[in-house]
Amino acid sequence: MSAAGSGRLPFKLRAYLTGRFIGTDILEDALHYASEKCGRPDWRFIPNHEATIPAEDSIADFVSFFSIFTHLLDEDIYRFLAEAKRVSKPGGRIVFSFLDFECESHWPIFEATLSDRDLHRVINKFISKGAIRRWATVLGLKVEAIFDGPTPWINLTEPFDYTDGRRAEGVVEFGQSIAVLQKCESA
Repeated sequence: MSAAGSGRLPFKLRAYLTGRFIGTDILEDALHYASEKCGRPDWRFIPNHEATIPAEDSIADFVSFFSIFTHLLDEDIYRFLAEAKRVSKPGGRIVFSFLDFECESHWPIFEATLSDRDLHRVINKFISKGAIRRWATVLGLKVEAIFDGPTPWINLTEPFDYTDGRRAEGVVEFGQSIAVLQKCESA
């Protein structure tokens, strides 16, 4: 399960993921585009405006939230994590990206938010590692890993070019920080 957006992640998964996939987003046009782009009639793309996951209990091996929690209030992040736990199978993983004040490379995002005086701006939400650990403890999830945004940890199988022209190859960073939580086998 994933927040689908315009389908970047599901598009990359379409050739080898054989199981079910549920993608959600608040933008129906983005979901329609993602569905068309992926070309997998067995996958579901569902509009969702609540901090819920429209799926049954204990069905997911993997739940992801990329560039979602970076724009939500703590209470909604927690609600989504509780939902992710609910839909995850025992041993299932919950992966999400976040902005962290401890990462020097994230500070310019905070400064840009400070200088934006538009009342209709996008919220850029920062989360501390302590908050993630606390939420995991209360929810009965195990913190498997936390990767700082600028730390290279993703081993690419093939190089690619960023939109700014830089070449990525070998072991690279994600940019945003990443947390990997696991639903305990007994939960």
